[in-house]
Amino acid sequence: MSNALDLIGTRVANRYDIQGLLGSGGMADVYRASDRLLERDVAMKVLLERSEAIRHRFLLEARSLARLNHRGIVAIYDAGESSGIPYIVMELATGPTLAELVADGTTVGFAVRATIELLDALQYAHERDVLHRDIKPSNIIVRPDGSVKIMDFGLSRRISDLSAGTQAGEIAGTISYLPPERFLGKPSDERGDLYSLGIVLYEILTGALPFRNEREDLVAEVFAHVNERAVPPSHYNPSVTADLERIVLKLIEKDPNLRYQTARELQAELRAYASARPQDDALRIEPPRSGS
Repeated sequence: MSNALDLIGTRVANRYDIQGLLGSGGMADVYRASDRLLERDVAMKVLLERSEAIRHRFLLEARSLARLNHRGIVAIYDAGESSGIPYIVMELATGPTLAELVADGTTVGFAVRATIELLDALQYAHERDVLHRDIKPSNIIVRPDGSVKIMDFGLSRRISDLSAGTQAGEIAGTISYLPPERFLGKPSDERGDLYSLGIVLYEILTGALPFRNEREDLVAEVFAHVNERAVPPSHYNPSVTADLERIVLKLIEKDPNLRYQTARELQAELRAYASARPQDDALRIEPPRSGS
């Protein structure tokens, strides 16, 4: 039910001139816009679904983002409603997504450095009682200077709000990157974000998802997250060292108590690894083959 073509060329809230569509999702469209007041280009997320529950989640996203001011997180500038259309105005982060970069191929060194940066942003958010809950390559922007930014906290929650666990029937997010506890209805915390980041790192290093399902059977994929052990990354990419493989596999342990407990703990280990492995910058990760 996209209204994308209706808004391009219009002005929202008597301030934002809509220039073009950046992307579409199930609940919202994201536009490139010009802020007439501050004379800068911005991204505007416009809610399509208008149910009360979705409006509440959209407002929750705005509040969560407004709490965060970090170079590794796309900033929120404004939020409101215009002519019955709820919107959030955000920093316009240019560059390909991590998903697009991986599709073109990268290096082991970049994968490790990018993860270290992402952990800095996640630690900052977690310390402010905010989880992302939908970490995946398409939600990570790679800037022209090689730095990375996390965007789309659309499924974010206050950590204190999750103490009672996931509500019955609620599995929000992208199946391939969700931690097992989310499928089991158990309480989710910072370690769930770290699990998702572990899936992302695994995918960058190997070009494959650890629990991929060729038949696109969602039930089988959920079962794999909960019950199956991941194929070691070195099976797909012999350039992955034993130390790096150990880090990745610890990140995606089924039991949250067996994972890294904080982003800072993992970041320290990856920094030590990176300082000892400058040669990883020369280890090219080729794009995944079609159908892999």
